[in-house]
Amino acid sequence: MQRNRRHKLDTVGAGLLAGLLLPLVIFLIVYLVNDPEIAFSEYLKGLWRIHALVKIGSLCVFTNLAVFWVFLKMKHERAARGVLGATLLYAFVVLISKAV
Repeated sequence: MQRNRRHKLDTVGAGLLAGLLLPLVIFLIVYLVNDPEIAFSEYLKGLWRIHALVKIGSLCVFTNLAVFWVFLKMKHERAARGVLGATLLYAFVVLISKAV
């Protein structure tokens, strides 16, 4: 009889962490590619001023789709659930920022 063993990455917490960190890393890469000589805080203020911060942030969250599918292909359903939760958290942040 074979035991149903879970992989250590197949947790909601691991998926949530991946889903929260990957868009931030992508956003940092976008910053470094666009204007690395401008201070990060000034970059954020400039994006907020031209109403592009939420749009670029939303595009960065789009990468969670790839992570979600990778977890599903690896049969890590709990981790995929965590990525979905992180994506929903980002969606609520975008929704709130649009209302403000």
